[in-house]
Amino acid sequence: YPSATVLGVDLSPIQPAWVPPNVKFMVDDVESSWLHPENHFDLVHARHTVMAIKDWPKLLRRAYR
Repeated sequence: YPSATVLGVDLSPIQPAWVPPNVKFMVDDVESSWLHPENHFDLVHARHTVMAIKDWPKLLRRAYR
């Protein structure tokens, strides 16, 4: 989707050197306060996070706001 803006978030800076021009990464903790306002994202996708998230209900509430 070249017209989409994609933001990847991770706890550590392990992102690849080359990514498409519409992809950006930021180092952040999704369990901390989000840096973007409510209703900022159209889609929130998470993978490989089952054991990493302490409070799933709280994270899902944030994602759906």
